[in-house]
Amino acid sequence: MPHYARILSALILVAFAAGGAIWRWWKPKPEPLYEERVMLDEALRARLQALRDEDKFHAGEGYAGPKGPKNRATLSGWVNGVIDDILAEDDGPLEASDVAGRIGLAIGAASKRPHADQERLHGYLIEIWWILGYRSATGYFPTDDAPEGWGERLPPGWASPERPRSLTGR
Repeated sequence: MPHYARILSALILVAFAAGGAIWRWWKPKPEPLYEERVMLDEALRARLQALRDEDKFHAGEGYAGPKGPKNRATLSGWVNGVIDDILAEDDGPLEASDVAGRIGLAIGAASKRPHADQERLHGYLIEIWWILGYRSATGYFPTDDAPEGWGERLPPGWASPERPRSLTGR
């Protein structure tokens, strides 16, 4: 093979690799339906408060737990912060885009954490989304295994959209 053909082959390979990397980082992600709203009421507040009161990030079910109580408190604080923001809202309509933005801030804050901690955090954040009853996708998680008619996968421990896990309050 002539020398110029090798160089041309290498350039084509680099171009395809760069194109794939650009597509991976910039490909469109699902966005929440900005028209979607739920009515925040006492029943939703009680369910969110129960999740907030739960002792989170315990080891189990293939999860080793965070490294130390400080990390556990930090991770729990991010989940509780999203819940506190929602609970601070007045009763009435709550837009999916507002909640998705709050979830995005928590995901961004945890971006440097170990993958297992991030996955557990994502489970709690998806649970907040499901408790509120949004059907659209947040735009932050893969939606491949979402139940029919729903934009997000089931949170850990949920049997179906109609059968949530019981909150332990541990």
